[in-house]
Amino acid sequence: MPATGRRFLTLSPDNEPLWVRLYVHKIEDAWAAMLVGDDVPPLEPGTLTGLAFFGATAEEAEDAAKMYLGCSEPKN
Repeated sequence: MPATGRRFLTLSPDNEPLWVRLYVHKIEDAWAAMLVGDDVPPLEPGTLTGLAFFGATAEEAEDAAKMYLGCSEPKN
């Protein structure tokens, strides 16, 4: 079953509002957080596409993608 992904609002290279979706999937031995356009159909688990960030855990990969978007969360 395809995942829904979470939506984030960011800016395009032309400084226009741009909606993107964030998907986090396990790819072999690593986790990948992928940013794709809002108009891309939902991704199947294991699919690798878009702008990808990798980590040893799902949280690590997701944090890297969020940092790229500028919406990192405070950590203790």
